[in-house]
Amino acid sequence: MNKPTVSIKMPLLAPDVTSSISMRTSIWLYLCAITLTLFCVLFLDRGIASWMHQYSHASYIFKPLSQMPLLFEILSALVLICCVTLKGREKFASLALTLAITLIMASAVRVSAKFVFGRTWPETWVHTATGSNPSWITHGVEGFHPFAQGLAYNSFPSGHALFTFALVSVFWWRFPRLKGIWIIAMLGAVAGQVGQNYHFLGDLLAGAIFGVLAAHISINISRYLLHRYQAD
Repeated sequence: MNKPTVSIKMPLLAPDVTSSISMRTSIWLYLCAITLTLFCVLFLDRGIASWMHQYSHASYIFKPLSQMPLLFEILSALVLICCVTLKGREKFASLALTLAITLIMASAVRVSAKFVFGRTWPETWVHTATGSNPSWITHGVEGFHPFAQGLAYNSFPSGHALFTFALVSVFWWRFPRLKGIWIIAMLGAVAGQVGQNYHFLGDLLAGAIFGVLAAHISINISRYLLHRYQAD
């Protein structure tokens, strides 16, 4: 008795991002992004945070933008729910698989990277019975404390930027013609976080790098798994 199979048409796998950008080019782009992040950490972050604290009051604009990852987490959940039906699996199988892998990878990177770097926040957000988190604005404290435990040292990288760039990169891969929307979403998430002074700019750039890398790896893993499935 033959087992039932789900037909996944190859065009729905979307263009292979690695075919248009060579491995060497990708490495150089990542290196340039890392260099820019280091430059921000060393020379720009404190000044930007101080300026935003003093002059930025447009929370009605920046606050909605700062919640950008929630929008794409909801969209990802809807894609996964669609795959409950046979028709949904035929149309969105590759996207759903890639999103699932990306969410798992992004979650793991977020927790581990924050623990490894242990950077303090630009503002004081955490208030407990034992005290508040040290910050640049309130205490003049900014620095990295590798493997320090607690929310007070979770600023780097930005989890919001990481999830936004990871999920948006997957949607960009699947729907490349809507790249204008994806670019606006990425820039909006960064603007919202900086505008609210939730993160240093360097935190956001690092989150973006980790996010794109997570999506890049997830896309290649999902393509490999789907090709293996179709070959069987």
